[in-house]
Amino acid sequence: MQKMVDTSAVTATVTDEPFMTRLWDVIHTFYPLGFVAFGGPQAHIAILRDHLVIKHNWMGEDEFTELFAIGQGLPGPTSTQLVVSCATSRAGPIGGCVALFMWNLPGLIVCTTCGVLATSVLDPNNPPFFLAGLAPAAIALLFKAAYGFSGKLDKLGATMALVSCVVSVIIAGDETIDKGVCQWVYPLLLILGSLFTLIDSKRSNPIGTYKGASSGWDADNDLTFKRIGIPLWVGGAIFVFWGLLLAACLIYRSNNTSFNTGGYLPLFECMYRVGSIIFGGGQVVLPMLYGEVVDTGWISK
Repeated sequence: MQKMVDTSAVTATVTDEPFMTRLWDVIHTFYPLGFVAFGGPQAHIAILRDHLVIKHNWMGEDEFTELFAIGQGLPGPTSTQLVVSCATSRAGPIGGCVALFMWNLPGLIVCTTCGVLATSVLDPNNPPFFLAGLAPAAIALLFKAAYGFSGKLDKLGATMALVSCVVSVIIAGDETIDKGVCQWVYPLLLILGSLFTLIDSKRSNPIGTYKGASSGWDADNDLTFKRIGIPLWVGGAIFVFWGLLLAACLIYRSNNTSFNTGGYLPLFECMYRVGSIIFGGGQVVLPMLYGEVVDTGWISK
């Protein structure tokens, strides 16, 4: 009984927290992360888990893992989707947009500055010594993220994770495999993993561990859905708008085969289409962008 009373008190306190306080919390949390988030989406997951779950206690492990799984199943960059979803659950859509801006602003400034000064300051064949530590640091973050999530997996999850790693190692750097084929490996792994999980969940003696959705994202939880503030019909309208815009991009692409002249409209079409169909992050988007921007002559190899 005492535990239930304490939980209600905590919920009431969080409910009464002003919006501007929560919005400032989003800014204060995500702006520094943009300066230290090296290593791609996999390393970003470890950083976000440390700050949002452990340090700031925005949510529990179950809620964070659910949002991470949703981001993995959606096209586009998983870590960015996780940033937006976590911030939205904290301060609504405005908080999600602010977090997206804070998360990408440092990288935008650094990349723009480096792009302008790189040719005159840096030698691509002899990079400066202080950049040599970025790759090992990113690898360390990857192992940290893998170790943190490994303790949360059951036997089935660990097995599928191991199979995915083996497939990644087999196809990595194999020049005999067409780049266009590689982009379908990750969606195929997602589909097969979903089928195996569904079949296993129907067995009388399943390998995996299954439970209902956590209370943090239950429809009866007024706090979470009040903060998000997006009705179901609005979400459906946004989804329809995304699909219509993607269809328009595909139609435009099919009717305009010459893109080597550049321009804002071809650039938007290219990035929107690629962002709408990629699954798996950098290892998938890089070969796709290579074919879009190098083969068409926008930039050199």
